[in-house]
This record gives sequence, structure tokens and C-alpha cells, in this order.
Amino acid sequence: MSKISNKMKAYGGIVFFFLFIFFNKVSCQLVRDSIPNQLDIESFSQQQSYLFYQDTSNSTKCSYTLRFIVKDNDSGTLSLKKLFSTDSPNILYSTKTSTSTVLVVEFSGIIPIGSHTSNLTAMSLYPPIRIVQSDYSLTLTCSLVDSSTLTITIDDVINYDTNMAFYSSIRIHGMDYHRFNSLDSLGSDIFFPFARTNIFGYNWDPLIFENQRNSIFTISIVVSGVIINLKTKSFYFNVPYPTAQIYYFFPQNIISTPFNEFGFHYSPVLSTTSNTQTAKPYQLLLSPNKLYTFSKPISGKKGRMSFIAAFQNSYGLNNFSLISPLEDQPRISLPLNIKEFYNGSYGNPQLILSLYGFGSINIPTLIPLFQVTFTGSYYRFFDNQYKVGVDKLDAGWPFGYISGNQTTYVHSVDFLRPINYSALSIIYRFGSTLPNEFFYQSVVTNLVTETTQPILVSYSFKRLKGKNSNYLFTANIISKNGVKRIIFDDIDYGLKTLVSGSNKNGVYEIIYTPSQNSFSGIISFLCYDIYENNFYYFQDQIVSYEPFLVFKVPDCLSNCSYFYLKFKNISVDSFDNISFAKNNLNLLNSAGYNTMYLNSSKIDPDSQLVLILMDPISKSYQSAQGNILYGSFPIVYDSNLKLFTCDFIVPKNNLFGEVSYYIKFTNGVLTSNELGPNTPKLLVNETYLDNQGPIFSLLVPLNNGVMVDDNSREYGYIFNITDDLNGFSSGSITVKGSIDNSKYVFNFSLSDAMYGNKFESQYQILIPVSKQCISQVYIITNVILRDTNNITSIYNIYSNNPDPTITPFLKFYDDGIGSTYLNIICNPPIPIDEDYQQLVSFKHSITNSIIDVGKLNNSIRFDFSIDTPRTGIKDNQLPIVYIISEKLDKVECLSTLELVDKIYGTTNYTCTTTLPIGFGYPGILIFSIYGFINNAGYFFGYPTDTIAKFFPSSYYVNINYLVDEEPIITSTDNIFSTGGNLLIYGKSLSNTKQVSIYYSETNVQSTIVQDEIYGSSAVLINSISETSKPFKIQIITTSGLKSNEYWVTPIYFETTTPVIPTNPPQKCSGNPECGGKSQGYCSPNGCICFSPWIGTSCQSKVIVVPPPIVNPNEPSTNIITNSSKSETSSLVGVISIVSLRELDHNNKVIKIFKFEKWNQTNLEKNKNIYSTSIKFQDNNSNNDCFINVETEWYETLRNITFANQLLVMNPSTLKYNINITAYPFQSKLNTLQLVIRAKLTQNDYNDDICSNQEFGKTVADNSDFIQLSVKDHSLYGRFVKRGIVDGRITSIGNVKLNDLDDESNYYTSDSFVGIVIPQYTNLIQLDPDFGLLVDSSPTDSTCKKSASLSKEAKIGIIVGCIGFVIVVVIVVTLCVKYKYHIRNLKSVIKMNQIKANKN
Repeated sequence: MSKISNKMKAYGGIVFFFLFIFFNKVSCQLVRDSIPNQLDIESFSQQQSYLFYQDTSNSTKCSYTLRFIVKDNDSGTLSLKKLFSTDSPNILYSTKTSTSTVLVVEFSGIIPIGSHTSNLTAMSLYPPIRIVQSDYSLTLTCSLVDSSTLTITIDDVINYDTNMAFYSSIRIHGMDYHRFNSLDSLGSDIFFPFARTNIFGYNWDPLIFENQRNSIFTISIVVSGVIINLKTKSFYFNVPYPTAQIYYFFPQNIISTPFNEFGFHYSPVLSTTSNTQTAKPYQLLLSPNKLYTFSKPISGKKGRMSFIAAFQNSYGLNNFSLISPLEDQPRISLPLNIKEFYNGSYGNPQLILSLYGFGSINIPTLIPLFQVTFTGSYYRFFDNQYKVGVDKLDAGWPFGYISGNQTTYVHSVDFLRPINYSALSIIYRFGSTLPNEFFYQSVVTNLVTETTQPILVSYSFKRLKGKNSNYLFTANIISKNGVKRIIFDDIDYGLKTLVSGSNKNGVYEIIYTPSQNSFSGIISFLCYDIYENNFYYFQDQIVSYEPFLVFKVPDCLSNCSYFYLKFKNISVDSFDNISFAKNNLNLLNSAGYNTMYLNSSKIDPDSQLVLILMDPISKSYQSAQGNILYGSFPIVYDSNLKLFTCDFIVPKNNLFGEVSYYIKFTNGVLTSNELGPNTPKLLVNETYLDNQGPIFSLLVPLNNGVMVDDNSREYGYIFNITDDLNGFSSGSITVKGSIDNSKYVFNFSLSDAMYGNKFESQYQILIPVSKQCISQVYIITNVILRDTNNITSIYNIYSNNPDPTITPFLKFYDDGIGSTYLNIICNPPIPIDEDYQQLVSFKHSITNSIIDVGKLNNSIRFDFSIDTPRTGIKDNQLPIVYIISEKLDKVECLSTLELVDKIYGTTNYTCTTTLPIGFGYPGILIFSIYGFINNAGYFFGYPTDTIAKFFPSSYYVNINYLVDEEPIITSTDNIFSTGGNLLIYGKSLSNTKQVSIYYSETNVQSTIVQDEIYGSSAVLINSISETSKPFKIQIITTSGLKSNEYWVTPIYFETTTPVIPTNPPQKCSGNPECGGKSQGYCSPNGCICFSPWIGTSCQSKVIVVPPPIVNPNEPSTNIITNSSKSETSSLVGVISIVSLRELDHNNKVIKIFKFEKWNQTNLEKNKNIYSTSIKFQDNNSNNDCFINVETEWYETLRNITFANQLLVMNPSTLKYNINITAYPFQSKLNTLQLVIRAKLTQNDYNDDICSNQEFGKTVADNSDFIQLSVKDHSLYGRFVKRGIVDGRITSIGNVKLNDLDDESNYYTSDSFVGIVIPQYTNLIQLDPDFGLLVDSSPTDSTCKKSASLSKEAKIGIIVGCIGFVIVVVIVVTLCVKYKYHIRNLKSVIKMNQIKANKN
């Protein structure tokens, strides 16, 4: 019995074969009459005996899950008995027709150690009383893992990670696919599994290091009754500790004076500067309620570092402690007294729910609405959340506030009534950390009920070739009621994914990015119709029986298949080798541009891997975005290098020492600490850390407390911003009024400074205050400041979970939050004006009566007016029109003041916005307006029902989603400035013909033919040029339709590209020169030819021939064409990879390897792969040199990129992609030489025939070429002078070999070319190509007799070998291929000789 994984025990322990195999296999022979004598019972694994192992390391029980198919070949009523008398069947799928009944059932249970036998009994009842029963015998064995066969290890030193704090990794080897759910210990220790592997983590209490920094600690685990002790060193073992440090408290007098929070949960902060020589954290704050806060590094270099930490809020408790384990010093007691910023209560607002529509008499509307209203006080400037059913909406001021001020206000919102809910409920939440969630529910009648669920007809997954390894998921869904939601992997993609048909019968396409999914690796597909009827499928679920369909996610996306034994988890053993282009980085004022190489023979090339950097700067990015995956880098498989590669950027001015990272895969992560000591470290040697965002060094309210009168005064703030190393870049400040909630947002950048530079600069912001005003305090509520490295300081006065260590007000803690206040005193005070102003007009304007949200340009305009308040409208406070869908999607349209009409006493506004693609479909959209403020401090707004009451034709709009041929670009993959491939995403892209690209850096316009089209949603293009500036793309379809113009901004990536030699200038030749103006022109470097012409004088022309016949024995190629003016005369060109030779430093051949046996595999049309190897005398397969040659025939013109060089593949071009793995050089001074043989033979040798050879240098692409001519044909080979060696672009040399015997004569031109390969470690890559041309007359010819050649252009066969890559490919394929073609050629010549003798 093979061992099976713990996951399989939990979910079945059974290999899940395709079900149609099972349906065709019957466990017993049936004897059919009108009623069957026996039922068909089949296990999914087609076995009756199973072996399981204990759930946890010391458990004596095993879990199992088994699936069966039970079929009655008649229409009886099926039922099943319990298995082992404990577990009842869970029916996963059932279907009944007039001819059969099928059940798919699942049994889950637990069995003790030992062997257990039971029968699965199925019964079928036939009217009136006949019962047919069948049994399926099962044997389940629960066994203990033999601990003596296991190798269990623990990290040598305890690890530290900012997410997991102090932890150790325990690895268990020797259990094959079996996985423990957890490890058992002698005590209460808790171990957590890493990513469904037999790697377990153990978290250490930080206090264990106190006064024990050089200790060795022991963990005891129990496996199958055996106690195993594991020892590990302290995190601080032999780490030098700082000898001097300085403490800074914010505020300074925190020990002796109570501290009032500087905003909600903005607690005191401690900063420490020390002469530490280690990057390891060495301080933590212990709060009275036993919460730990670790100090984080913010600035400095090795030998002088500053750290910062915030005290955890413990209201009413004040005994904090500072612990420094690295110093072996006693903890420092810090008695603090922290006062909460606000400890008031919301009270208990009474929610009132009102229903409108369905014939309601109060509003003559056809649209069913419901409204929630309540009265409150003291709005705290944060967002509210509204939740109706499964839908929710987050919105802040002014949404919902229809009247009042901070003293008392009325809040009222309208939503579309879902047509399926028998009870409407709304959850209204103020923020998220306080007990402030209010719930209301009301019974609704007169609802339409429909229970027919959607049907998944078919689906598919297709891997995209972009850097993010995305997938195209396509699904055909039929829904009687119409699809409303499409949810894949817990993300609601909406109906913008509809690419054909309608929401009642349509095809949907989702671009799925695995790197954004959850760490669980469990992918599900969920679809709702408008009545919330749904289907829900996850891995291995049966969708339908006839036709048979199972929901199956590709293994590389979901390695957690519930019933697969074969799933393979990625672990530390999965990688044969991990390396970096640079192991040592200099990050002082410059980023570290690097490449990771991962070599693995165990990981599927389609596996989804992501690199997540865990350095302090990257962590700051992730924290600011609230997403650990922010700034992650995809790890993709390079089919040329045969390696996983990842280009990544380590941010500048980072922490010294080792850079930690995660490798995330579908069902978990591996940390750099877990990869073991043999994995090269990524180290930062030269740097100076700047992990603190810009801060305020000066803040002065202008005219604070000065009375507003007739004198002209400016009110606002003057402030200085300081950022010592990176320098300030940009920021935003929000100021709000304490009474009327007026809101002012100021965006600014370094260019707005009054004076100074990026390290210290001064700014001014002004708040407009009119003489007609109310006295109130203006408060800075939100601040965002960014430096040039995108390190951000953030302040939000009512943030739910703030980080006090990144506040820009750190230096103002001593002054208190009052330093951010601006007190405005108005004299005389304006009279109270609480009149609710009438909405005078409201209308919306759209192009058609229905908005088509399937188009890009679906703008909507609103025009509205109100009665002008007698105190006037407050300056710069503009209302917002809210557009809300049934699913609570929201679009805000900020208005502009159009006119204050003093004659009619109205104030007029307008706004225009564009709806996102698919917004609100299916359904309608409703409108509301909020945010009016008068000068007396009174705000007001209009919910949807108010607009409907006075303007019943304007408060909503119908929407549609039409699928047409107009292409739309919505996004692209990220692309580095180095160029390359680019995936374009959008709508209606299936008919893409080409992509137009405009490079702003060079002002060059180019057109690229698409490389591949993925459904209607994505297009891949190659050969994006290297550029650091934004460039513009536009798609053009086969029918001439053009998409929108879309700007792409590359991410700068610095590469070290070697200097590739360029060919010397050549004199232009030919008569006419360079073939004439239609064939080429003369440049300073020589002739530049126009396609399809080629050659030193542009006298050779590309011709099109049929693809060569695939050689099943070797990657050699013969290209056959008829000679001009003759159907019996033909030419055979043979390109062969002859041998691989090792040369010493004197270019003397010391070893020769000829390739004799190849394995050929057809990949697709016109593409094949050949494999062979060189075996060395030590007979160690790990030291064998493997050669893979991929051949591809191009039938149309294509552009490709090799070694950062753009190469044109003409029609009838044969390209080789060659990879040679590590070769054991005899000496470090030796090189390799790949020998390629090119031969051209004329079979009609009775004519006047001449042959010729020429080896030279090209002009346009700095390559070498060889040209073999016979009569009026030639074979042309191009050798690019560059290759890819161990992932790096390297200059390559090509030489014509004269030491090998050729067969040149008057009817044969034969030559050998050697490609010089420098020493390498892992892999060398070549990528040659071959094509057919028309060539000019050869010179220095070998002729049968003197005769002038035809003046017509001679048809040539061109073999274009792309530099280094081409050479390797040809060498690999030469030996076998040559023999194959020569036999064909000799037979042709012999046939012609016989014909000649007869004549």
C-alpha cells in the first residue's frame, strides 16, 4: 500500500479519475430484465482497500473520506445505509431519468488503529414493493507512521519575521504524500502547518529570550508514541549587543504627565538610537494587558541605527515595560497614563425602514425602493458601512446626511429593493472597531418567487503567456431569470465579463490572477441569478451527468484537490537550485535591480509562484496598501532557459544585512529562512536606511482665533515638511469644519513649495472664509505625505487601526492635537438658518434612452438647482450626485457651481461622469444628492425618494449591456523598461489584427502583429522596445475598427547589458547600388535592404516554400526547391548540427561529441522538440549534459526577440531554439565549439553549373553570415553574435572551419561553421532561424565549364542563424540529420543519371 497524504485522509484518500471511466466499468455482471437484479456501485478510485495514517503525529485515529457512484439502470428509488454504522452518506449529486437513477455519495468518518471491513449497501425500491440490494465490500486500514523511518529537523537558530515574530520551522522527511494535520507535544505547545506540507511552525514567546540570549532551547514532539527532542539556538545567540543607546519619547514628558491621544488610538511612541551591529530587532514594548510591540528600524546604517515602536493602548492600565533581550539587561518599567481621544457613546439611534413602490400610494413610482432613516449626533468623520443581504457599500461624508449639523442631524438613504427577499434587513455600521453596529429587519410581501437555478453548460481554463501567469476562465451559463453575479475565487467580477450572448444565455470570460488569490488554494465558482438562485462548484464537483461534466481546476492552480492522491505540494525539496544574478547589493540612493533563478525538475512549469520581499521598505509599501501581495513579483517559467525566473527590485535606502523574502505558491508560502543554508543569501552591503516618511517640522495656523471682520485676512496653515534622505515628493491634507462638516482637500507637491528643497520645504494652504460665517474650529483630519521612495506618512484622526509610528505629527505630540486646530470666530454671528431648501430641478442627460454599460464612453450628465438659502451657499462646498446600483455599487459625480441666479433665487449645478464597464448590470441605477452646506453651518441633501417625488422621470435610469465588435482596452500587465512581451486586456479583442504603438520617448510610431489572442479578453504582443517613458497602444481589428488609445507606463528596470561588438562599415555594392531604390539604400555602414530583399548588396530575395518534412530521427533540416526554368532540376539544402567540441586555450580540439540518438516530440503544427544528452565516464546522470532543440517553421512574417535583439522572421523561416545544460569543462581556460554543417547540392549536373562560398558580416543586424551558392540558388545562414549564458546576454564569436573535410565541387557547396561558446555554469541558450532568398551571382566560383551566369536574381535558400543561439541548436541536431538528407539526395542524383544514360 502506498502512503497517502493527510489532506487525502481528510477528503477521501482516493485518486479521482475522470468519472466517465467509472461509468463504463461495472463491478458485477448485470442480468437485465424489466427490473435489474443488481445495482452498480463503483468507488472513485476503483479499489476496495485503503491505507490511512494517523491525523496528528501521536494520534491513534485516522480520518477518511470516500466517494462512490451508485447507479440503478432503471428508475427505482435509490437509498444507502450507513458505512461502519457511524457515518451517513452525503449525497453530492443525483439525477433520475426514465431509464436510470444515479447518486454520487460521500462518506466521511474516523477509524481507530487497525483493519476494518464493512459493506456499502445500496437499495432501490420499485413499485409496488420490490427491493433490489447490492453490496460493495471495503477494507480500511489505519496505521501508525514508523517514526524510525523519518528524519525530523529544526532550524539551527530561531527565526524572526515581522508577520510571525519569533518562530522555528520543523521539517519531517520520509512520509511521501502523507501529511500530519498538526504535531503533538508532551505539553500544551501548539504547532501550525506550513502550506499543507510536513513543515510545521512553532511560535516562541519573546520573553523566553530575556536574560537567555545565548541559550539553546528544546522542543519535544511525539510521533507514534516516540518522544523526539529538537534543539535550536536563541535568536540572539552570539549576536553582539549595542553598548550605547539613546531613548526619545513622543511626547517627551510621557512618564510624568498624562497623555491625551493625538487622534483616535494614536498612542505614545518610543524611538531608540543605538550603535547596534546587527539588523535583528532587539527591543519590544510589553503592555499591561500582555500585548507585544516590536521596534522597527526607521533610519541609519550599520553601527548607528534608529528604531521606533508605539505603545499599545491599555486604557486604565499604565504599567508598561521595555525589554531588550539582546542586552541581557533587566526590563525597564514605564508607568504611563494614556487618555482615550474620545470615550463618548453613539447612544442607540432608532432605525426607521420605509418601503416604496409596488403600487405605494405615497410615491407614484414603478421602482421598488426601501429607505432607512435615523437621527444622530456628533459625526466622527469616518466612513459608514451599509449592508443589505450579501451586498455592502462603504461611504463617508456627505452620503446619507439630509439635514442638520454636528449637534443633531438626520441621516436617510434609499436602496433598490431586491425582488427575492422575503425580509429586508440593513446593517448600519459606524467604523468597525466600536460596538456601533445597528440592525433592522422588516417583512416584505408581494414578492416574485422563482427557484430555477442557473446552469453551467461548459467551462475551460487557458494559461496566458504573460509575466503574471494569468489564466483565462471561460464559462457558458444558461439562466432562465438572468445572471446577476459571477463570483470566482471569492471575487465578484460582475457581468462586465459577458463576452457573447446575454445574461440569460451567454459566455463569460474572467482574467484570473493567481497571485491575488487566497493562500488556501481552494478555488470556487459561484453564480447567482436575479432571484439569488445559484450554483456553487469547487474542485472535483460534478456539474452534470448527461452530458458528463466535472468542475476541475488545473492542478497548478489548485493543488488541494479534495480527492486526489497525486497533488504535489511545493516545499524546500522542490527546488534543485536557487540563485541570484547579484548576491550583494548596493542600495545607497539607488534601487537593487536583480533576477532570481529557480531550477526545479519537480515543479510544473505552469505553477503559480510569486516573490514577496520582506525587507522593511517593501513591508512599508505593503502596510500602506493593506495588502501583503502589493509590490510582489511574478516568478515565471522561461521555456528557453528551462528555469523559473523573476526580475525584481529591492527598494533603495534599505536595511543592511540579509533580505528576507517569501515564495508564495497556490496553497501556501515558503520563507527564505526555510530554504536552508545552501541557498545563496541576498545581502545588502552598502546602504543607509530611510524607512520614515516625511514629517511636519513646523505647523502654524494662520490668524488662529482672530475675528472675521471687514479686514481682508487669510486663514489656513503654514507648515514645513522634512525628509532627510529620500526627500519629500507629494502629499494631501484634508481639513474639516467641526460644526458644518465642510471639507477642504489640498493636494500639493514639491513644486508648490514657497521655498526650500526636497529635504526641507515650506508650504501654505488657505481656507476660504466669507464674512457671513459661523464660528467653528477647523481640524486637520487626514494627511498623506510621500517621499521619493514612496515611503508614506499617514494620519487619520478617526482611523480604525492607525499606526502611530508613521504619523507626520510625531514632533507635535508635546503640543497635543490642538496644534492642528484653526479657530474661526465670526462677528457678528450669522443667524441660524435651518430651512430645508427645495430641490427646484433635477434631470439627467444620456445619449440614448438606455445607457449601454458595455461601451467605454457611457457618460451621463446631471443638471439640478435648489432654492438659494437666505444665508447663501458656502464657498467651495459642492454637492455630490450618487449613482447606486441594486448590488450597492457606487459612482460619485462631484458637481460644479454653474450659476447663482439672483433673479429667480436659485443656485444651479451640473456634473458629468462616465460609468465603468458593466456597472450595475443587470438592473437600473438610482440617484441621490448630498453635500449642500449654507453659510449658517446647516447641511442638507436629497435621497432618492425625494427626487422621485418631484421628478418621477429623472431619479433612475435603465441600463443595458450589449456585446459588439468595438474593441476596448481596459488594462495591461506591468512591463519593465527593458521591453519584451505585453499582455493587453479588454473587451471584444477576438478580432485583433495588429497593435499600433507610439513611443513618446523617441516619437516613433510602429505596428506589431499580435502574437496570440485569448478569447475576447486578452491579446499578447511581442517585441515592445526598450523605453523608460510612457507609450501609447491602440488595437486595430480585422474589420478596421480601432480601440481607445491606452497609455502604458513602464517600470524602470536597470540591466547590465554587455557591449556586443558591431560590424565595421562596409562599402555599398551592387549594380544598381544596393539593388536600386526599390530593394535597399546605401547607409554609412553599408547596404540596408527592404524586406523581402537581403544580402550585402540586397540582391537576394526571400521566397516562400512549403514547410520541410519533419525528420523523426534528428533535428536536421533539408529544404528542397526547384531550380529556375526546370521542373526536373532541384536543389537540396541540408543544415546539420554535427558535433560539440571542447577546445583548449590554444584552440586545439581535446574532445569531440557527435550526436547520434535523439528523441523527437511534436508540440504543435510546425513545431517539434528534439532531446539528447552527452554522458560522461563517471556515469553519474546528474553530470550529464542535456541538449534540447526546438524547431519552429514560420509561414508568415513575424518579429521575435532574442538576447534583447529584435529579429525578423521572414516567411518560410525555420527557427531553432537550443538549450545546453551544464558541461564539465576539463579546464577553466577551455571553450566549446558547436559545429554546424551547411550544404547545397544541385541534382542536374549536366548544365553549366558553378558553386561558391562566402563568409562575411551583415550590416543591419551585426551578424555573421555564410552563403553557399550553386548555379542560380544559394543557401544563406545568419549567425547572430550574441547568446544567453547563465541568463546573461553574452557576445559570441563565429568562425568558418577549414580543418574539416567538405564535399565542395561544381554542383555542391559545402561548409562548416563553428560557434564559439565561452565557459558557463548552468545553461547556454541559442535561437537560430533559416529562410529562402533570391541571390546575386557568386564570385570566385568553382565551375564545370566557363559560362556566364544568368543576369536574373538567383533564388537562394537562406539559413539565418541567430548568433549564439543558432550555433548551439545546429550543433545539437547535425549528426543524425545529415545522414538522413544525404540518402535522399543520392537517390535523386542516381535517378537523373539513369535518365541521362537512356537518352
